[in-house]
Amino acid sequence: MNKLRQFICASIVSLYSLSSLAASLQVAPISVAFSPQEKAKEIWLTNTSERPIRAQTRVLIWSQVAGQDQVNPTRDLVASPSITEIKAGEQQLIRIIRIAPQNTAVEQTYRLLIDELPSSEQADAQTGLQLLLQYSIPVFIQPTDSIAMRNGLTLLNQVNFQYQNQQLIVKNNAKSHIRISELTYINPNGERIPLINGLVGYALAGQSMRWDIPESKKILPNGKFEARINSDGLAQMLPIQ
Repeated sequence: MNKLRQFICASIVSLYSLSSLAASLQVAPISVAFSPQEKAKEIWLTNTSERPIRAQTRVLIWSQVAGQDQVNPTRDLVASPSITEIKAGEQQLIRIIRIAPQNTAVEQTYRLLIDELPSSEQADAQTGLQLLLQYSIPVFIQPTDSIAMRNGLTLLNQVNFQYQNQQLIVKNNAKSHIRISELTYINPNGERIPLINGLVGYALAGQSMRWDIPESKKILPNGKFEARINSDGLAQMLPIQ
């Protein structure tokens, strides 16, 4: 698997029984962070539908190459059970287990993929449309040194931000990821223009990432960019270079 094309609650369309409906599979939490010495974490799957749900879980290592997210197989972590069936209205505990916990100077990053599988009835069907869900949960193994904060805001002194050709380009030289959300442009007249609502994406430790800004948004010279970083309570100005 070369690229992770969709990150949060991606929907996969498959051909199965026309009379079937997409299952209601819920996942919590939607992000996992190991402390340096933690050995296991828990994820809960909940079936809110009126029929059983089958699901597969697997962990892939997550990196960013040339401004694109990539995932690949790993033996660092495993998800157990790897395949499960959840009865209607019930829950299933999934454990994410580190095979050889050890301290790390730079944050390690993974993705837990949770795929809804077709039921035996759906698998036997020859025609029709069935919507299956895939969840992609970010998993972080934190470094020994925590990310620096000041006045309740994440310090960005080790992160390089650039704007070029309708793209926000981020080079993260820190030892931990940053999560960017609620990207806003403030033009020279002080007008605030929302660019990307909600999650923009992650810039992983020591790696580069880029995001397209909608062509409909006019970016003028001498403007400023603002975003919310990680779980900060407030947004902050991005030090665009």
